[in-house]
Amino acid sequence: MVQSVAWQVRSQEKPPYTGGKAPGEPTEYQPTVEPPGRDRLFRLDSEAQLFERMRQEALERVPLERITFPEEPILSRDVYLGRAWPQRTLQVEPNYVCYSRLLFQDLNSERYGWDLGLAQPFVSGSLFFFDFLTLPYHMFTDPCRRYDCSTGYCLPGDPVPYLIYPPNLSVPGSLAEVGAVFTLIAIFP
Repeated sequence: MVQSVAWQVRSQEKPPYTGGKAPGEPTEYQPTVEPPGRDRLFRLDSEAQLFERMRQEALERVPLERITFPEEPILSRDVYLGRAWPQRTLQVEPNYVCYSRLLFQDLNSERYGWDLGLAQPFVSGSLFFFDFLTLPYHMFTDPCRRYDCSTGYCLPGDPVPYLIYPPNLSVPGSLAEVGAVFTLIAIFP
């Protein structure tokens, strides 16, 4: 039984493909199956050398084959002048704004759009008076910083929770505030 199966498999095998030619006739070009060596793989040829090598290889094949390459079209007979386009300037507006320091500001209502209804005037007024009383402290917190930028803040209209912004702790600001209080006490006893 094993012999009959092996005989059936051998009888179903196809003969090798010869391209419809008789066994004695020369066959068409067969590509090489071996991987190319380093000298063939990393060969540096110009386009003209490549075309000539392809022609020579075609002449060595059986049957004789002649390769012709199309003529290169002449694109222009003018002298190349280079790219002399007019210079273009583009002014880009940055996505942040720098401004002088704001000593009196209510971030929640002025920047983020919070409105507390009837309580808003009282809240804004109390923030203004707190900023007025601590003005020397705010002025001397960062005495060398003249400008502030909108980077780090949320954009106007973004959904930001109502936050309380306490003043930053600063030794020079505290000394200026204490000095202002003592000066006012000395002027108005």
